[in-house]
Amino acid sequence: MNSVSEITHLINQYGFTIDTGDVDGFAALFEHAEWVVEGAVPNHGKEDMLNNVVANVRLYEDGTPKTKHVVSNVELNIEDVSGTATAQSYVTLFQQTDTFSLQAIFCGHYFDEFERVGGDWRFKKRVIRHVLVGDLSAHLITQGDVVPD
Repeated sequence: MNSVSEITHLINQYGFTIDTGDVDGFAALFEHAEWVVEGAVPNHGKEDMLNNVVANVRLYEDGTPKTKHVVSNVELNIEDVSGTATAQSYVTLFQQTDTFSLQAIFCGHYFDEFERVGGDWRFKKRVIRHVLVGDLSAHLITQGDVVPD
């Protein structure tokens, strides 16, 4: 795979893992990275992701949060020589449960940094800017300052 494909794969894995309930896979994406929601305390590494992020996501009887992340407007800037890259994209998060009608619950802007280590690309940092926030009651266990993944 080339750098564009590998980085695009990472961006897609973010949504695929959480939407399918693969919380370990989701958290592992940030084993060596920082995950920051605008206005909240940053999370560093897999343990923070499991304890502070995934722990706040409501999982249903099928083991999923019943969400779909739709990422669009992906813009990549790859520096192959230095092994660094940045990306930005939009995200719209949809949710539907047995008692919660299908709707967009979050629209945001991702700002990503990547690094190549040992020939493989990985997340270095993700910053999530919340632009439009809807009804998160069926998605998050605690709502406070936490916004969706």
